[in-house]
Order: sequence, then C-alpha cells, then structure tokens
Amino acid sequence: MKKIIKKKINELKLSNKYRVRRAKDSGNSHIFVYKKKEYLSFASNDYLSLANDKRIISSAKKALDKHGYSTSSSALISGYSKSHFALEEELSSFLGQEKTLLFSTGYQANLGVIKSLVNRGGYIFADNLNHASLIDGSILSRANFKRYKHKDIDNLEELLEKTKSLENKLIISDSLFSMDGDFANLKKLKSKLNKHKATMLIDEAHSLGIFGKGGSGLLVESALNNKDDIFLTGTFGKSIGTFGAFFSGKKDVVDFVMQNSRGYIYSTSLPINTVEATRKSLKIIKKEDWRREKLFSLINYFKCNIKNLNLSAINSDSQIQALMVGSSKDALFISNELMKAGIYIPAIRPPTVEEGKSRLRISLTVDHSEKDISYLLNILDKLSRNLVQ
Repeated sequence: MKKIIKKKINELKLSNKYRVRRAKDSGNSHIFVYKKKEYLSFASNDYLSLANDKRIISSAKKALDKHGYSTSSSALISGYSKSHFALEEELSSFLGQEKTLLFSTGYQANLGVIKSLVNRGGYIFADNLNHASLIDGSILSRANFKRYKHKDIDNLEELLEKTKSLENKLIISDSLFSMDGDFANLKKLKSKLNKHKATMLIDEAHSLGIFGKGGSGLLVESALNNKDDIFLTGTFGKSIGTFGAFFSGKKDVVDFVMQNSRGYIYSTSLPINTVEATRKSLKIIKKEDWRREKLFSLINYFKCNIKNLNLSAINSDSQIQALMVGSSKDALFISNELMKAGIYIPAIRPPTVEEGKSRLRISLTVDHSEKDISYLLNILDKLSRNLVQ
C-alpha cells in the first residue's frame, strides 16, 4: 500500500495536480497574510465581507459565554436549542419557504438531502457542472444517475423522455455555478417538472445573500420559492460569513428529510455561537443593501476592464469571474507569478474542473476596490502576454 500511495502522489506532482495548503496568519478578508507577507487576495467566498464584522463576532461571543462551545449532541437528542429553532424560522421567512432544517456543512446537507429524497430505483438528472457535493450525493443515493450537458435544457429533455412513464425523479442544479460563475435557467428547469412528474433541488450556496430581494436568492428572484416540487440547500460559509448549512422547502418534505437523513440524525448540531452569529448576519444582509450595490459595481468594473485585455474570461455576471488558462502547468505558473507580484489566487485544476480547463477563479468581495481590480488585471495582462510569447 505504501508503495502504491507514493507512486500516486508522484503522479499527481508530475501532472501538476498536487495540492498544497498555505497556512495564513490573517482573517478572512481581501488581505491574505502568509509567512509574514501581505497579499491582495481574490480567493475568498466571503463575498459580502461579513466574516470579520464586529456585530456578528459580538453575537457569537455572547452566545459562547452563555452556552459554551459545543452542543455535544445531535439535534434529535439534546443538541437542538431555541437559537436553532429561531434561525430555522427566520431562514424560512427570508427564503419564502415553509420550513427549514439546519445542517453542519453544505456537503453534508447535499449528501443527506439527496439520499433521503431519491434512492435505488429512482432517477436523478443533474447539470454536468454541479458542485462535487451534489455529484457525490447523487452517486451515493444509488439512484439511476444521469448528467445533462451544462445548462442544456434540450439535452435534459432527451434524458427525461426516456423515463417518461416512471416516477421518483429529481432534477438537481446549482443556481450559481461555483467555477464558471454563470446562472442556471431556473424557469426553464421548472417547466420540465409537471410534464415529467419530477421534483427539483437547487443549491443556492453562491447566490444567497447577493441575488434576490434583500439577498434572498435566485429562487426568490425567479418567483419559484414555496413551490411543492422545488426545494433548496445553501450554506452560511460564503456570503453569510459564518458556518453551517440548511435545507428548505415545504413542511412535509423537510420533516421527511429530518426523519431520514443519516447526516442530520447522527451529527452533532451546530454550536449555538455559530447559530447566533448567523442570525445577526441575516439581519445585516436584509438591511444593508449597500453591500450588494458595491459588489455589483465591482462586478461591472471588472467586466468592462477585462474586455480590452489579452485574457480569456468566461462570461459571468456574478461575483465569480473565471479566467480560462487551459493546462494545469500554465495555471500554476500564473498563480505563482501572481504571488511574486503580491496577489493570491490559487490555480483551479482537475478534478475540480475538467481536464484542459484549468483556470484562475477570481472572487470579488465588498472589501475590494476598483484600484485592487485594476492592479490585478494589469499584472494578469502582462503574464498572459509572456505566456503567448
């Protein structure tokens, strides 16, 4: 076994797919401190720059003093508090849904929800670029798993037609895709549900807090919330700036998942200080529209200024802007050169993305300025010209 593992690690290194961790000595902002040096970071999913907000931190501290750190139990034993209940109620109202269930992580939520809703004998139809947790949840469900071409509704229709007489069908998609930064066509997906007797699960991880009224997400923006056949998952570790995840939908569906999700039943519940931090963050997000306004302004600035440069950017109207590089080797080279210029953006390589589609994933946040973006684009333009030469 030892020899096999060593060989496989060497193969990863030779193919430029070996991953390393950089132990930062900084908070979660646009400044990344590594080995006592500051870097301008475009690698955080703290899109609304709330992770360091003193009001949120204060809420967590108060709860920590009162309740201690761990709940020391699963929610169904003794790990469910008034704080957990309040957050679930507030989330349901925020999302325009009947009921919400808290999970510890987005990965855990997607695995637990999918396996509860569909299992052996059922069918799952998933966008080809869905997040890894949605893919893994689909595989582990043991349902018949079909993947349609990215955002290709015609291809989805072809796959659905082959199971027209069958029931227990679930369509799964991200609302905002984490690596390309583009949006699913939720209304077109919805149009397939009645015709094919299917239901739909949407992951709002990267859209929550930014899109929709008051940051309530793309389902709300598309007027598809509170539907019998549409459910959603989401996380707090991105725009919300805290930690944890949730599943939300009609009351009966959420109750069913609570009774059946092994990830929920057998996991220690979220610490109360984390729950209270999330409650405070939601209040801030609903009130402070300026955060979304500034972020949209930065997105527009980035898109306008990248047009004139020698860079291959994937078309995106979101805070996720991806620059296609191609090979893992070139993506690593550009990432390392950016570090020399004081910019931190890790290279995204297979298996996170397809072979030959390695890239730089640029995350824009409220902490950034137009000056930061201009500096980044100028350095990237110089590096890309050197690669071409």
